[in-house]
Amino acid sequence: MKKASRQYRLLCRIKRALEFAYMFLCRCKSFIFVKLGFFSNEKEKDLNQLLVGYPHNHNYAVYKKKLFHSFQLYERYKLVSSAFPEKLTSFIDIGSCKGYYVLNAAMQQSCKISTGVDIHKPFISISKKVKDHLEIKNASFFLGYLEDICDNPQSFGGPFQTVLLIGTYQYLFWGSGLSQHAYFNHREILLRLSRICTERVILSARLETGWLSSGVKEKAKLLGSKITYTTDDFIKTAEEFFNIETAGYLGKYPLFIMKKKNLGE
Repeated sequence: MKKASRQYRLLCRIKRALEFAYMFLCRCKSFIFVKLGFFSNEKEKDLNQLLVGYPHNHNYAVYKKKLFHSFQLYERYKLVSSAFPEKLTSFIDIGSCKGYYVLNAAMQQSCKISTGVDIHKPFISISKKVKDHLEIKNASFFLGYLEDICDNPQSFGGPFQTVLLIGTYQYLFWGSGLSQHAYFNHREILLRLSRICTERVILSARLETGWLSSGVKEKAKLLGSKITYTTDDFIKTAEEFFNIETAGYLGKYPLFIMKKKNLGE
């Protein structure tokens, strides 16, 4: 194999250095705004105090009605957003946390409606406050479950061209500390996702029992071998409804672009 030229390697190094500098700058901005109190007004100071905390990979700050992501969130958003369609027209984030993906999607000129759904009331509350502060009219946030969206997608603004599911899948499958509702079945979840989606689902999840978060892992152990939960089993089931490609990894967890099949064919 022919070795890359010295000039090309140098350009790659410069590109990586610039990307690192940008990520570092984003991280510093978020840290300075939140920790040292450089806010344009008291309202933004109050908002940013609410936006800091667990989960840290969803932390961002508001300054002069603009969003500034943390270093961790920037790394994730860069990869996730590369999986968006070229023209994003409608969007829902299931497990929307503090609302960053929803608000960013809503800012795209082509996106007519952007919706966030979560079962944790404080996340919905802070997301709505940021949305109102930024005066984003085409973003909405709801307290609800996948079942609620599937039963009546129109009430949430759907069905949606693009469905985002990052880190939430394990809780849909096994349940969580916030809700004991669980499907224990890949097909039941994927069928519902296909019903609210018109083009694609972008999904990253802990798809092996060894990857599950501690509370969920204990629940999986109790059920033993009664339930199959592997990446291979997930993909096999998902292929009933979607054409799947891997877009990269969020940490060690795969990021899938799942394009809906025309089941009428």
